Amino acid sequence: MGMSTRILCFLVIAGCLPAVITPAHAVPVFARKYGFSCTMCHSSYPRLNDFGQRYRNNGYQLPGREENEQTVLDGPAPFAGRTNFGYNRDRFRNTPKAQNVNELQVGGLDILSAGLVKQNIGYFLVYLPEIRGSRGLAAQSGTLEMANVVFSHVTSLNLNARVGRFEGAWLPFSAKRLLTIAPYEIYDFTGPSGLSLAATQTGVELSGGTRSGLRYGAGWVDGSTTNTSSDAPSDLYLRAVKVFGPGEGQTAGQRLGAVAYFGEARPADALLANERHSLNRWGLDAAVNLREWNFDLQYLRGSDDAALAGRPGNYVFSGGFLQAMYLPSTKWVGVARYDLVNTPDGPGADIKRWTVAGRYYLADNIAWHTEYSRRTVDLFGTSQAKEDFFTTRIDWAF
Repeated sequence: MGMSTRILCFLVIAGCLPAVITPAHAVPVFARKYGFSCTMCHSSYPRLNDFGQRYRNNGYQLPGREENEQTVLDGPAPFAGRTNFGYNRDRFRNTPKAQNVNELQVGGLDILSAGLVKQNIGYFLVYLPEIRGSRGLAAQSGTLEMANVVFSHVTSLNLNARVGRFEGAWLPFSAKRLLTIAPYEIYDFTGPSGLSLAATQTGVELSGGTRSGLRYGAGWVDGSTTNTSSDAPSDLYLRAVKVFGPGEGQTAGQRLGAVAYFGEARPADALLANERHSLNRWGLDAAVNLREWNFDLQYLRGSDDAALAGRPGNYVFSGGFLQAMYLPSTKWVGVARYDLVNTPDGPGADIKRWTVAGRYYLADNIAWHTEYSRRTVDLFGTSQAKEDFFTTRIDWAF
């Protein structure tokens, strides 16, 4: 499919399909702005509850009170941070380049800023300063992880437009707001194209919804990290979601969704990297809420062109996760998740991860987090690369 044909198909489908956008990070600046508890938007920070989802979908404005909102110049200083301190133990087997960890450690720093510039114009910024690692201090690469502006209630269609760098609607479950240290494996998996769905991207996204619970999103972004700065943005995505019952499918109601992502990337092999080749990702997801229980399900299938993989046929992989959360109160939450990625490198060449975690909230924005995770990667024959990870730490936003 040529680029012009692809964009035409995108514009036609975008006008018909309707998504929900999942945000990233916990931002205490909003609690300070309104004088409310962080639990106004978070049942278990950093995960959003239904009201928090609606607040973000409304461009960081209280629904129905847009005309009375304060801008960043009228309210408290719009800055916040997040870090953690605790004990980490990480053990690897059959993984030569991995280094074991067994220490008390300060784990990175996020600096955030967010708010309204004026009515219906908001922004969100996340900066990770560079930190040189040492014993007791986790290394961190300096990067501007997010920097975007949100235009809300655009035209009579009541659309939102987000421009800049963001985590968009291609992710049904935010990779930045998950309640575990262990990542969603299917989102982190890159394949030969180098495309990680967990990574933020630069581009433009339109989103909206109806009163009947239909949500939609569509975007145009830079795409794979194997592309060069001279390559025109060519990745397009669509997401459609239906919410049943009350809520937004976060802490009440049930949610079903679908996503389609397609774009282009360059082969990693320098000898073959003179042109770009196609890739696509297709996914189905669901969120089910039953009293104190929440169940999240993700299935994703990806295909990279044969030229990207350097093999006779396309590189096709699939996988997903099943996650169960128990939220009896705003004080604590329990999480259990199984992740699986099936790759085409041979019989049983899978990535598997089991994770269990618990968080107890000493305050709205301070959590004691304990987690154990085991990850296995099938190698040639019957051998496996294994990782056993354990942490107990204090995680706080300020």
